[in-house]
Amino acid sequence: MGDLCGVYTSLVMTVEEIAEEASKLSEQDRATLASEILRGLEPPLYEVSDEEVKNRVKEGEENSSILITGDELEAGLQRRGN
Repeated sequence: MGDLCGVYTSLVMTVEEIAEEASKLSEQDRATLASEILRGLEPPLYEVSDEEVKNRVKEGEENSSILITGDELEAGLQRRGN
């Protein structure tokens, strides 16, 4: 059993090791790998259509006062408990 534990431990890779190995793949293979990984994630709790994104970008371009910084977004999420 001790030998099997050693073999298993040597097969486990860190995220950094996986990223390093993935960086050696062709661009097409990296894209395929990324797609496979994303497919394994749970779907988002909400959907935003491309049209909604376009509308919000347009609103921000027309009135920059409605935009917030990343820090402001993070603070708001923390206040909400997310």
